[in-house]
Amino acid sequence: MKTYATRALALDDTQAEAHTLLAIAHDSDWDWAAAAREFERALELNPNLSRTHVLYGSHFDSLGNQTQAFTHYRRAVELEPLNLNANDNLATEYFCSKQYGQVVEYQKKTLEIDPTYAPAHQKLGTAYRLMGKYDLWLEEWEKAAKLNNDSEDLALVKAVSQEYAKSGYLGAMKRLVALQEEQAKRIYIDPAWIAGHYAVLGEKDRAFRWLEKAFAEKSGFLSANIKCAPLFDSLRSDPRYADLLKRMGLPQ
Repeated sequence: MKTYATRALALDDTQAEAHTLLAIAHDSDWDWAAAAREFERALELNPNLSRTHVLYGSHFDSLGNQTQAFTHYRRAVELEPLNLNANDNLATEYFCSKQYGQVVEYQKKTLEIDPTYAPAHQKLGTAYRLMGKYDLWLEEWEKAAKLNNDSEDLALVKAVSQEYAKSGYLGAMKRLVALQEEQAKRIYIDPAWIAGHYAVLGEKDRAFRWLEKAFAEKSGFLSANIKCAPLFDSLRSDPRYADLLKRMGLPQ
């Protein structure tokens, strides 16, 4: 992506989309300052690119700047009211401020646009989990797995649902992370996901071991969520968390 964008800009530096692609590449490399310059240049050339606003919002999420993230997500929705990704990102932003009711409200609006949009079902389920509505969590998760035609995820949610029926939420989360570790031997599972689930269980050492794996591969889920996602709340007072942010080049 970086090579393509660089070549395109060498031919014509006024291509806003190419600056956006280069910004994405810099974000993937955790070169936050370079990414910001490219996003700013892209929006200077074309301030009405909804996709660029969404991606710039995600950039600010990585930095922990929810005010700027909201600004860009809202602008993206203003520009393209029916854009599923823009609406999804705006809804998801409310996780950072723990306004889970707002996540539910806005994800339901996203699903009014397209009831088959799996990411909205998944995040709606996450909001329900954080609100303690565990049956609805599992219901939305299963919907997302079916819509994605993801047999691995469908098997996972069914196993977790069975464990929840037997031993409740804590047992379900333990079963989830154990099965994810097994899945990770067969298919790619972002290590930051597993780390987050260990964090929810209060197993900090295991969480940080998986975060180190995520760090080594510059996990996209890690950079998008480490600063504000509730998944990692239990880790934020640990010195290892501050050290991780420092190594990622993120503000404390």
